[in-house]
This record gives sequence, structure tokens and C-alpha cells, in this order.
Amino acid sequence: MSKKEKDPNRIGIGEKLSYLLCNIGNIPLMTLLSTFFLIFYTDVVGLDAGKLATLFLISKIMDGISDPIMGYILDRFPVTKRGKFRPMLILGTIICVINYILLWFGAVWSPVGKYVIVYVTYLLLGWTFDIMDISLNSLLPVMTAEPKERNNLSMIKMIGYVFGAMALSILGPIIVASGTLESYYVLIFGSMAVTLIASIVGVLGVKERVAFSGDTSEKYSFKEMISFLGLRPVIITFIASIFWGIGTQVQGGANAYFFTYIMGDLKIMAGISAMAIVGMAPAMIIAPIVANKLGKKTVYLAGMVIAILGYAIRLIDITSLPILYVAAILAAFGLGAVSTLVYGIQADNTTYVQYRTGKRAEAAVASLSSFITKVGQGVAGAIPGYVLAATGFISGAETQTKAVNNGIIACVIILPLVLVLIGFVIFAVGYNLSKKDVDDMAVEIENRVAQQEGEA
Repeated sequence: MSKKEKDPNRIGIGEKLSYLLCNIGNIPLMTLLSTFFLIFYTDVVGLDAGKLATLFLISKIMDGISDPIMGYILDRFPVTKRGKFRPMLILGTIICVINYILLWFGAVWSPVGKYVIVYVTYLLLGWTFDIMDISLNSLLPVMTAEPKERNNLSMIKMIGYVFGAMALSILGPIIVASGTLESYYVLIFGSMAVTLIASIVGVLGVKERVAFSGDTSEKYSFKEMISFLGLRPVIITFIASIFWGIGTQVQGGANAYFFTYIMGDLKIMAGISAMAIVGMAPAMIIAPIVANKLGKKTVYLAGMVIAILGYAIRLIDITSLPILYVAAILAAFGLGAVSTLVYGIQADNTTYVQYRTGKRAEAAVASLSSFITKVGQGVAGAIPGYVLAATGFISGAETQTKAVNNGIIACVIILPLVLVLIGFVIFAVGYNLSKKDVDDMAVEIENRVAQQEGEA
């Protein structure tokens, strides 16, 4: 009997690579929106930045409301021969890709109703992406119950997210540097082909091995699902995540403007993205290893401190390339550690929900997390647009006024620094699950299941 057969929680290399592909496929959708969507519609299509900012804010809040509903539905999806979450991930990917292409180019192809098309397709994207994203985030807790394997999967998830995002951050500015519509065709259609292939091939290679007992006592009402948000580790994780998430996404949304109008060359952004890989790569490897010894909370907080330092040193000289490179490495290292562990922390929070309530709620916790994240994305996406509109941004101009430039700088440096610092304080003071707590809960749940099976 092989080692893998002796330990059903152990996940082989092939399955880990498949899980990596699943997460790579998820990346282009929101990465391209946060980085290029605003500048595409202001500088290429010619729409108003303020109206687009309102779209980001309204759509993400409405989209977030759909997340708990979708999580509730997915937790009630029947367990098929291919599992509970894998079939929905394939379906969600196909639907989402079709809607995504219409979001980018529907308004371009139509001679009238451009704002209506953008608003409708952006709102629909939230619902279609939910099917894909919540199903993907629900996979980790059901692939294994072993804490170290969860840390490893969390690391793999972030490898896919980080390297997928970084590849787009390097190639994207180079592809669309000309600012032509044709360049955006190459970027969007090419990335959607990657999404379809990576997601579907990846799903076919993973396994849902943490079985559902079929016990109706594990099922929860919609009211109970909302109450999960009130459990301390869950709500603290969500609040901390929303602050550091807004900070990083505000910077992402304004970066294209920073390098275009302040640095004078969008292609510089590709070099900065390459430096970020230098910072993130070791963080993603080191964070799970250290977390296995010291606990996730300690490493998560340390990552935030390093990221804060990376933002702060940019204040020394806004346009210095050497400082930009060092700051990119530091911030990426810190956020790499944070982002690598956050999904493992979410899995621990799912275990805590089961420990406290007796309910299996993987999709519920994932959907509530998605709700919080999307509200943050809406706020983060709106801020650069409102700042540009308020300071007098002129679409297509070669240079902008000092007020506009100052607003851009605030979005890429000041706000990220302040918001990540707030997230650090909230998590440091409020999160109360230690490594020992998580291990003890897993043992207790295993004993409960064994007792129920014995009584049956």
C-alpha cells in the first residue's frame, strides 16, 4: 500500500498542479478589471471617469449582496459523482467568460447605449463570477482536513494568483502601451482563452475528499448563515481583509495613471511588476513553513508590517526608480505572506464555524468572504474614478494638472499605507484563534464524527 493510500488527506503533486491551474484561471477576470478597465473606458472609449466610478461602487455592493445567496445555494447543491463544487466551477467559468467579453467590448461594438451596456454587463459579471469564484474558494476546505496540507494548498492558491496576476501586470502594459482598441482585443481574448483552458483542465484533476455525511443537522438556514458572520474570527478576518484589500486595489486601479502621467511611460509598470515577483515568490514559500511553526496570525501580521514599510519608503522620493523597485519588493513580500495565508485562515474559520455550530458551511464562509471582498473592490474601484473626476482629469490629454497628479499619488501611496495599517491593527487586536486552537478543534470535530458514525 502506497503512502498516499495510507494517508487519505495527503494530496499528490498532480492534484496540486491541477489546483494551481484552477486558481490561475481565476486571475485574469478581476486583475484586468482593476488594472486596465478604468483607463480603457476613459482613454480609449472616452467615457466619463465619475460615472464609471459610480458604476464600480453600486455594482460591487449589489454584487456582494448576491454572494451569501449564491453560497447558500451552492452549499445545497447535490453531491454528484464529480463532487459538489467542481461541476459548478466549470459551468461558472464558461458563463463568466462570455459575459466578461461583452463587458469589455459590448459598449465598443454598439453605437448607442454605451453606459447602459457597461452597467448591465458589469452587474451581471458579479453574479456569474460568483458561481466560479465561490465554487473555487470552497474547494480548499473539502480537498483536505489536514492543517499542513491546507497551508500548502493556500500557498499553491497564492502562487497561482500571484504569478498569474504578475504575468498580466508585466505583459499587460506592454500589450496595451499603444492605447489602441486592437491591443485590448489581444489582451482580453488571449487572457480569456487562458481562463477557460486552465480552469477546466484544473477542475478535472482535483478531488473533493472531505466527504459530506448527509446528516441533515449539518444543513443551515439562511438566517444561520448570516449569523456565522458574527463569530469573532470570521468577522475580524473579513474586516481586516476589507481594509488591506481596499488599500492594495486602490493602488492597482491608479497605477496605470501613475505610470502614464507622472512617470511618463506605462511600460515602466512592467518592470515594477517584475520586481514585485522578486518579492512575492520567496514570501509565498516562506510564509506557510513559518506559519506551521508559529501560527498563521503571527506570520500574517508580520507580512502586513513589511508591506506598510514598502508603502512608506515611497514618500522619500515619489519618482525615484531605485526607491520604486525597493518599495515594490518590500510591499510584494509582505502582501505575498498575507495573501498566501488568508485562504488557510478562511479554512480555519470554516472549521471554527463547524466546531461552534455543528454546521458544514464551506460555501457560506467563502461567499461571506466574497461579499466583504467585493464591497471593498467597489469602494477601491470607485475611489480613483472619483478622485480623477474631482481633480479635473482630462481624457486623452498628454499631461494632467498638478491637482490630478496629486490625486493619483494619494491613490497609489497614501491611501494604501493608511488602510493596510488599519487592517493590521484590527487583526492584531481582534483575531483570537491560535495554532493550538485550530488543532484542538480539528480533533474535537473528528471525535464527534466518529461518535456519530459509531452510534449509527
